[in-house]
Amino acid sequence: MGSSIQKPSLAIITSVIAVLYVVLGEISFSIFRQDSIVTIAVFLPEGVALAAALIYRSYALPGIFIGQLALALLSGMDWRSALGISAGNAVEAWIAYVLWERFGLDRRLSKTRDLFGLFLLIGFVLQPFSALFGNGVLYLTGHITHDFFHSVFFWWFGNSMGQLLLTPMLLILYSNEGDTWLSEYALVVFFFVLLSFVMEVVLDIRNISLLLAATLPFAIYLATVSLPYATVGTFTLVASSLIYASFGWGTFADTLHPVDNLINLNFFILIHIFLVLLVGVAFREKLDAIGKLQSIAHIDPLTGLSNRHVLREEMHHAIYLAEKEGRSSVIAFIDFDEFKQINDTLGHKAGDEVLKTVSDRIRHVIGASDVLIRLGGDEFLLILYEKSAFDAKPILEEILTLGSRPISIGEYTVSVSLSIGVAVCPEDGMNVDELVAHADAAMYRAKEEGKNAIAWSQAQLSTRSGA
Repeated sequence: MGSSIQKPSLAIITSVIAVLYVVLGEISFSIFRQDSIVTIAVFLPEGVALAAALIYRSYALPGIFIGQLALALLSGMDWRSALGISAGNAVEAWIAYVLWERFGLDRRLSKTRDLFGLFLLIGFVLQPFSALFGNGVLYLTGHITHDFFHSVFFWWFGNSMGQLLLTPMLLILYSNEGDTWLSEYALVVFFFVLLSFVMEVVLDIRNISLLLAATLPFAIYLATVSLPYATVGTFTLVASSLIYASFGWGTFADTLHPVDNLINLNFFILIHIFLVLLVGVAFREKLDAIGKLQSIAHIDPLTGLSNRHVLREEMHHAIYLAEKEGRSSVIAFIDFDEFKQINDTLGHKAGDEVLKTVSDRIRHVIGASDVLIRLGGDEFLLILYEKSAFDAKPILEEILTLGSRPISIGEYTVSVSLSIGVAVCPEDGMNVDELVAHADAAMYRAKEEGKNAIAWSQAQLSTRSGA
């Protein structure tokens, strides 16, 4: 989110996290109707807790502690066990945001590095700690008397599933707030509810591989279009499957083998989560890389100016302003006088310093909407948008003056001058090549007339002489 958005108060953050924790915990319990304290079922509150810790850092800890405490007490757990597990969850959240910051991960999950960092953090740090600590509390308070490591595995798996399912989606939605529309989210939700209902309930596909082949292509394709929509769609698909299973409907309804049934369901969930996130993040990372490469390709590395690759695009904009809005623009071809002598006597490094210094001076003179392009070598093209020849004249004269000011390069002081040729759109034409040619010809005439001068195109000279 942007820095202009104010962070909610600690009281609001605590209240919202605590309420969400309790509500999602009760939903998790009701869906699986479990009798034991520790099961392999998906524990949804963990996903909200981790997302809150990565977004709000230490502000999230009170809400996580209070939410887990309330959920445990409402579930009939004694106060000692409830306090111990709640403290462990708060410590887990603290570990999460400390390590996240320590390794410089981005909560927007903009790179595959961030995504794998989240996976590793969940599977190999947070949930091993949570499972050992939580089951240790239950063992010490007499809730677990045997199968300790069996319970540790179930805790680790169920909590990991809750974090893998909810945390990436919440982080991505938080980072993309304002970029999407609720109506489009509603359409995504409707589609995946319908898809899961048809495949799992109506057709009652029992083969997991066949079911994946029927649902995964839609989720993966959406990941290449919009990762926020894809994560919502995946969550909808998974939530629908969980609800159907809780009612004994469809693919994952098997009351004779409930643990095997949960393992199959979790496998179905994991495949969707991993593939959708990996494809979506990798695709977005690829697009970002392409955009950066395209941007670099349009920038002159020496001066930081636009290069000749943007010439036609900028010139077409000047032609558009003249054609559609009747506004003229000035095109100035700028060339350094006797620049070769600087390179020959002081070296190319000195020549580069002269080019950078003069181009910086010109940039400080022109307007924010105007464009200075380095065509190559010591040739530049300046486009002054929405200006007449009369408006441009004082700007060009100031550029001429600034260009001739001495430049200090080490122990040497260098003086240069500029020759500027000027054409005006539309008077000198409505074609890119024609306009550049007129400005170029005027620049050569400035050199022939003694250099360090401004020369206007023939059309401009005719207009002035006629006036």
